[in-house]
Order: sequence, then C-alpha cells, then structure tokens
Amino acid sequence: MKQYTFVSKIMLALTLGALSVFPKQVWAAETAGEAKEISNVNSYLPRDIEHHWAGDKVYDLIHAEIVKGYVEGDRAVIIKPDKKITRAEFVSLLVSALGLKQDREQEPRAFSDIEPNQWYSKPVNIASSLGIVKGVTETTFGPNRNITRGEIAAFITRAFAYTIAFDEANTKPFKDVGWSYWAKREVAKASSVKIISGYPNGTFKPFEYATRAEAMVMLSNALYLEENAVPSDKTLLEAVKTGEEEEGRALQALDLTRLKEISDSRYIGYHKATRELTSAVLRKFKEAGYNVEVTREGTLNAKVIGKWNRIAVVEVDGVKYHLKASKEGEESLENTQTIKGVVMLKKNPATGGWNVYTSDIPFLFTEEMLSVLGIQ
Repeated sequence: MKQYTFVSKIMLALTLGALSVFPKQVWAAETAGEAKEISNVNSYLPRDIEHHWAGDKVYDLIHAEIVKGYVEGDRAVIIKPDKKITRAEFVSLLVSALGLKQDREQEPRAFSDIEPNQWYSKPVNIASSLGIVKGVTETTFGPNRNITRGEIAAFITRAFAYTIAFDEANTKPFKDVGWSYWAKREVAKASSVKIISGYPNGTFKPFEYATRAEAMVMLSNALYLEENAVPSDKTLLEAVKTGEEEEGRALQALDLTRLKEISDSRYIGYHKATRELTSAVLRKFKEAGYNVEVTREGTLNAKVIGKWNRIAVVEVDGVKYHLKASKEGEESLENTQTIKGVVMLKKNPATGGWNVYTSDIPFLFTEEMLSVLGIQ
C-alpha cells in the first residue's frame, strides 16, 4: 500500500516540530565553545523555505543530508528553492540520494562536454552507465543547461525502475503531453504513482525549466514509494532503542566523549547536529561553574509506522529525562524532556545500517537555560 499522503502529513509535523525547537537560526558569541555546533544546526534550518509551498519535503531532504544549502555572507543558510536547476545538478542530486555506483559491465557514454576534472563528471558517468541519462545530442550531455520538468520525470522513472511499482494502467493524461513527446511514457509512469501531479488546468508543462523545489519534491515523492526491499521492523526498532539507551547512559554520566561517539556512529544530518549541540551546551554549563545532573526514567516504547527502502518512521514514547543545573547563590535551572513523538531514519548506502536523521522530540534545554549561557 502506498504511503505518500500519510508521509506528507508526517513530514509536515516533523518540520513544525523541529522549528518549534529552533524557530529561527541560533546564535552565540564567537568565543563560545558551542559556536561550531550552532553553525551545524543552522545549516539544516535554511531561512528561505520556512513558508514555501515545498517546505516540508525540502526540509526532510535537508535533514537527511540529501540536499545542502548555500551559505550567505552573514552565515545564514538558504536553499534558493525557486532557482532553476541544471541537468548536472539534478543528476548529482539523484545519484547521491540513491547511493548509485557505476555499472562495471557498461561503460558510460563519452560526452564531449563532460571533462574528467569537473565536479559533476562522476555522477553523470554513473547515471550514464546505468542508462538513467542520455545526452541532449549524440555527443553532448549539456551539464549546465537548465533541466526541464519532462527530463526530470524521465530521469526519475529510469532511476527507480526496479524499486517502484509503476501502474501504467492508472496514468494521468496531460493536455500538453502528446503522443509525439519523447518522454510521454516516462511522464505517464511518474503520474501513475503521483511522483508528478501537474497543474490544475490539466497540463504538466514538460518543456518548462524546473525549479530546485520542484526537482526536490519529485525526488522526495519517489523515495517514499520504494517498497520492494523494506527493512524489518526488528532492524529499525533495534537501531532506535539501542541508540536511545546508549545515549541515556552517556547523558547521565555526563560523558561527552561517549556522546560524540554515539552521535558519529548512530546519527546523521539534523539529528546529529542537535545531539552535538546538546553536548556543547552541557560542556558550557560545566565551564560556567554549574553542577549538572541528568536523570532518566521509564522504558522506551517504539513502533514502526512507515518504512520504505531507504527511509523509515518510528513512533516513540515512555522515557523522560530531567536536567538540573545548579550554581551556588543562584536559582537552579530545571527541565523535563519527554521522549514522545516520531523519529526518522535513513539507510546508509555504504554500510546498510540505519541512522536517525531527524525527530520532533523537544530539545533538552529551555530557552531560559540557553539565554543564561548567552545562546539566542
């Protein structure tokens, strides 16, 4: 059973949950020990997609480290969702998201405009060897040409040909995709599973150049349709429970070295960045002369509520953490964090393991605590 509508709602909830913790980018004095960690968290909170129509799905790709943003002069990160995307950029995004490797038995096409030293040469060669991309002519690829919506539909359906069950008997007709259009079958296949949906007037606009947001949404839609090699519930639950238990022990022991080891091995993306910021804040408390105590109670309950080949959603509850920071002559700072919500995992294409990349679990520290430490 396809899960697209369900997951779209989950992703919106996750986005709002993440932003409720850090509604805007976080800042602290440059001399603070947590400056690097804050910068890492900020890189997953681009300011130009908060109210964008594609925001929920773009946030998800960013949190999972599938998409990266641009850093402006004031260190703020942006995605430029309405900027056009080139053929080379989209192929690189597609190859990276799927962890594709070059076909050893099939040489890539020799394009005269793909130089070996270019940043896009490897992903284009990988995609070419797998039959995902073709050139704009027999000898050229056109890496710097803006990619059309029709080309994206073709590239995606070829890349996901063996992992998505396309339903060609249930395609959506578009008024501007005629029988003579070169990618009519690919567009039909993409529409059959709602990777694309077109415009309200019944058109698809296959020749229109795609924006970065449109490309990311189509890719996101496809990732949540792969169901031919889903992980077992046991694998996912073990990844979540073991990580939380290990982190719980390290938090109670205030073992920052162990927390980093856990973060490096079990988390990626936005979740890893927030875990590193947690360690940095604990370190700053100690440096400021606070006595810090972290206690944990309860047993983690976890249930898989969505899973696909590369992404999974697990619902958790049952555990509470209590943080107390005290300093002589000052009122104690306290907060209780309830582990209740959803976490999302991504499959590591290199190891086959599963890593948590985002969640809607509240941050361990209150705004008052961060303010006392000079963090805004």
